[in-house]
Amino acid sequence: MSLIRPEARAHLYRWRECIAGAVIMVVGVWLGLRTSGLVWWFAIAMITVGGLGFYAGMQRALIRPRSGGQGLIELDEGSLRYLTGAGGAVISLPDVVRIEIETTGEGPMVDDLFWLWVTPEGTARIPASAAGSEKMVDALAAFPGARYEQVIAASGSTEPRLFIVWQKDRLLVH
Repeated sequence: MSLIRPEARAHLYRWRECIAGAVIMVVGVWLGLRTSGLVWWFAIAMITVGGLGFYAGMQRALIRPRSGGQGLIELDEGSLRYLTGAGGAVISLPDVVRIEIETTGEGPMVDDLFWLWVTPEGTARIPASAAGSEKMVDALAAFPGARYEQVIAASGSTEPRLFIVWQKDRLLVH
């Protein structure tokens, strides 16, 4: 029997990276105020690492989770796989030219948010409510300049809209 309610545990789990970053920063500040020399520089490094962890955790925690959708998402060795009973899709991350999120505005009881992974071969439309959907956010780390604020805005959107999360730079030839 757990002493923490399941809802509270899920909430703490969602914010775990922010909590860990804050703890590291607090320990770094405490250590930095009490020491000097080489240990002081170590404390500065702890504060920096904790701050970066807190920021990354904040971005992840602000994305509203969805669950109960069809399919399973796996991320492995540069490919994102969406598996369903009807087939699914395999996306090679180096081939991706654009990442978008489409919201339908139908509400939280149905699939209302879809990730669109665009490659030269076509577009894979993956529901954000599929099991393992947090792996799509993890996959964004491979795309420099990915706009996490668009993911956060899309996760809270209640109207039909298209959010561009990342787009490959186009080479202009004169």
